[in-house]
Amino acid sequence: MNRRLVFAALFASLASAAFGQSNGAAGIKWISLHDLERSLPKEPVRVVFDVDDTALFTSGGFQWGTATYGPRIVSAGVSVREEDLADGDKAKFRDFWTKMNNELDQYSVKKWIAVELIRLHKSRGDSIFFVTKRIYTGSEKLTATLKRVFDLPDLAPVVFTNREAKVAAFKKIGPTVSYGDSDGDIRDSIAAGVRPIRVMRARTSVNVDPVHNGGFGEEVLAGSEF
Repeated sequence: MNRRLVFAALFASLASAAFGQSNGAAGIKWISLHDLERSLPKEPVRVVFDVDDTALFTSGGFQWGTATYGPRIVSAGVSVREEDLADGDKAKFRDFWTKMNNELDQYSVKKWIAVELIRLHKSRGDSIFFVTKRIYTGSEKLTATLKRVFDLPDLAPVVFTNREAKVAAFKKIGPTVSYGDSDGDIRDSIAAGVRPIRVMRARTSVNVDPVHNGGFGEEVLAGSEF
């Protein structure tokens, strides 16, 4: 194991202990990067990542959208559908998602844990995919952003589920492992027969949906808030 992974394993172990002590997180199945590496099959596999709060810190774009269009339009942490909106708000809704997917991710910041996970999977020759519940309005530059940020030149286009469950997308991709921060990511992984690994959401995220780390019996990646 190289020095980077040794450091990552040590960091994750310390973060796990600190998080558990401060939050009473007894019973959670903590996993470090080193543990994860050892648990993967020897042969290359497919893995799938969520985007918001898993691979990227995207709160800046959602915060801008909330200030510009209002919380009802953006609802970063609530599954608002276009048909739930009044006619006057539908255009704003589509305008926000067009800007989010094409412009605002230039202000997103990659998560440290995502960099380490992707580096690990690339070194193994694994195939990497991204699935998001974001709304697709006909164009997107999110795929190009992820290609650039994580050095994934052959990345397949991001799959947008338009607030629908990810189960069908997971079954189509056929991943061995799924990384996500939300309870929905974990539930959908389990429903699709995929090994779920929880990436913890940063406490500064504007997504205020409740999360129950380890609440579904899934492994929780230590130190993954960062």
